[in-house]
Amino acid sequence: MATAQRSVPPARGVLQFSIHDRLWKWLLLLPSLLMTTVLFIAPVVWTLYAAFTDLHLFRVGVETEWVGLYNFQKLLGNSSFWRTARNTVVFMLGVVPMQFLIGMVLAVCLDNVTRGLKLFRTWFLMPLMVSPVVVAFVIGRMLFQEDIGPINSLIRWLGFEGIPWLTHPNWAMFTIMVIDVWQWSSFMILMLMAGLQGVPYDLREAASIDGASFWQTFFRITLPLVLPIAATALLIRIIDAFKVVDIIMVLTGGGPGQATESVTLAIYRAGVKGGDLAFGSSQAYFLLLVMVVFGGAFLALTRRTMSQTKD
Repeated sequence: MATAQRSVPPARGVLQFSIHDRLWKWLLLLPSLLMTTVLFIAPVVWTLYAAFTDLHLFRVGVETEWVGLYNFQKLLGNSSFWRTARNTVVFMLGVVPMQFLIGMVLAVCLDNVTRGLKLFRTWFLMPLMVSPVVVAFVIGRMLFQEDIGPINSLIRWLGFEGIPWLTHPNWAMFTIMVIDVWQWSSFMILMLMAGLQGVPYDLREAASIDGASFWQTFFRITLPLVLPIAATALLIRIIDAFKVVDIIMVLTGGGPGQATESVTLAIYRAGVKGGDLAFGSSQAYFLLLVMVVFGGAFLALTRRTMSQTKD
């Protein structure tokens, strides 16, 4: 006859250890939580408050007043801000697709390389190790210098006139794009190389045996399997491109005129140099809204594409 089993309550020491262990985990997390609150949450809340006031850094002795949506109305009617917004969108649309194209082409070319692959990876990491300010100064200020720069010197030696790389509005934006593409294409190459290594070789070999061409194999097998990593890399670069400020400040300072000024540089000038923290905060939140819209649309398109490829 089976004996009834009684539930034995946990020992007192085990319960104390469990409570003590849980408390110890929270104590270890406390510095990170405090740092996150101080460095992220508090500035976000404070700038959101500032966007609805007339807060000014250089106005001493005057009380800050609540102005509601005035800063955003001022923003929408500011033609200077819309020029910077257009420049930022043009920059993003110019550099991110080119970086993806270069990254995909080189990643596919290096996918079957067996010798020297570590050397190639190290080589592609080198541009990412250099600060964008240094890249802008060394490549932009020296190579694209209009009077004695090596590129214009070569163009004049070939019998053509030098190009105003940094003083003409269109050429200045093009120069900034070239420098950004040179530095951040390496990121795309490394991410897509990692994605291609996760594609089973058996699938591509079976497609080749069945008579599929290289392009058929790439678009129907390789690309759909690489798409999750490619989407992540693209989203990271889209966000970074919207926040561009360093190479613009070093190369052109936003000029000539406002031809290359980005929204982030306009926020810095309005909020930090100009002291108008209220208007700068409204610009920052408008930029955040644009980034959320672009990022959300891109993720929705990516999910739709991935679902269609699975079907």
